[in-house]
Amino acid sequence: MNIDLSGKIALVTGASRGIGRETAILLAKAGAKVIINFNRSAEKAEEVRKTITDSSGEAELFKADVSQPEEVQKLFDFIKGKYGKLNILVNNAGIIKDNLLLAMELTEWNSVINTNLGGAFLCTRHAAEMMIMNRSGKIISISSIGAIKGGRGQTNYAAAKGGLISFTRACAVEFSGKGIQVNAVLPGMIVTDMSSRVRKRAGDKILEQIPMSRFGEPADVANLIVFLASDNANYITGQAISVDGGLSVS
Repeated sequence: MNIDLSGKIALVTGASRGIGRETAILLAKAGAKVIINFNRSAEKAEEVRKTITDSSGEAELFKADVSQPEEVQKLFDFIKGKYGKLNILVNNAGIIKDNLLLAMELTEWNSVINTNLGGAFLCTRHAAEMMIMNRSGKIISISSIGAIKGGRGQTNYAAAKGGLISFTRACAVEFSGKGIQVNAVLPGMIVTDMSSRVRKRAGDKILEQIPMSRFGEPADVANLIVFLASDNANYITGQAISVDGGLSVS
């Protein structure tokens, strides 16, 4: 299957590492010009940019905390000023602040909800305004298998990622007549920095629950994202697609 994203402008939030990093690299490999959004990891983000440009791709960096409306506004002002359009948005930025519910501080709840769900809301609203003008666009949000399986100490994370699924479906309905497809991807246990603590603590136990008997790699998820961002997925919208080696059905 040929995926050609030449001439497309793509924004990947939280693209300095993990799934976001791999997604940015594969989008650029398919021909898209990629805006690598990051918040704290400037050095890692620059490594992603260099990886892309060293392979003759096009990418640039933009620092913004997607939970902050004024910073998201600046990000999209930059995109409008430089490119005048946005074809692909990947809502990937996310954080974890695990704690048992009875011990969870309000700040731990709010920060996860505001970044993982609120950030997608802010970016999607700005992106949709631009995409509607061209009557085309792809919005892909990274949810989690934790949204449907749950997880001890992750009420905030599960709530945010579950919200992303419902948010995706509602957006798909709103934008379906405007040429915009909106989908969510639900990674399972993927080998990233974010999952390292869980894998170290309960890796063998989790592996026993995964029918494919292995953890996923960022590319396993990124390949699906790139497909959903392409014209090959023009009749797919409002879907929440798991990439988990069968964990969700085990």
